[in-house]
Amino acid sequence: MKAMKQSMKFGAFAALAAFVVLAGCKPEITGELGEPFDKVEGITGTWQLTAFTQQDLNSPVKEVRDLSRFYIDGVTTPLELNFAADGTYNVALELGKNYFGEGGTWSFDDPAYPSYLELYSTDTLVYNLGGMIRPFDNELNIEYRRDCSGTTTVVYTFSFTRQN
Repeated sequence: MKAMKQSMKFGAFAALAAFVVLAGCKPEITGELGEPFDKVEGITGTWQLTAFTQQDLNSPVKEVRDLSRFYIDGVTTPLELNFAADGTYNVALELGKNYFGEGGTWSFDDPAYPSYLELYSTDTLVYNLGGMIRPFDNELNIEYRRDCSGTTTVVYTFSFTRQN
């Protein structure tokens, strides 16, 4: 019994010592984060489609299917989107279905923290952004979510690479 008490005291002491040592080793954060990146500058430029995928959210497997062949054949220029800093955009498409309109104006839902890309052509088109777009990023993912009775059933992801 005495050995058990000593063992418990030693275990408690060792745990307390480990906590003190680990808690005391936190580095201090110094410096400034700096100015946030300009998201308009981040998306400005020409983007060429490099992949097109579909995910059926109703499928129990939730597999992602690569449907790039509908846009990319190795001969014609793939879908290109050009976003200008003045808020206009245009589309160059030779192969595949046009989900982006003929061109028009664009904006973000929130310029500081964008989640959605809004395109104003003959209709208003709203797409989810697949991630932050900073001036030095060379990849852009745009998600088109198809809904049925208010529930997203299919997600199309357009993956683009910055051309300039």
